[in-house]
Amino acid sequence: MTVAGSFNSELGCPADWDPACPTASLTLDPADNVWRLTAENLPPGQYEYKVALNGTWGVNYGADGALNGNNIVLDHPGGPATFRYDHRTRMITAG
Repeated sequence: MTVAGSFNSELGCPADWDPACPTASLTLDPADNVWRLTAENLPPGQYEYKVALNGTWGVNYGADGALNGNNIVLDHPGGPATFRYDHRTRMITAG
């Protein structure tokens, strides 16, 4: 699971929207079966993102957990941002 978006280069990926970038990979928390990634120092700005499975765009979920759905918009004030993906609902959120 990867959070691919317009901020990937800020995380250290070679390019934005890179579904194969290991730096943007989410880690499964076995306690609640939710995948997570915390970007510690995301600069302030408006970003867009989706979750991509298996390092490709073959299967991806966007707004409202829709397969190949619209990008999700994040208005971020700067600082840490935690992305959460629940595979049961296909929803990805940031906060």
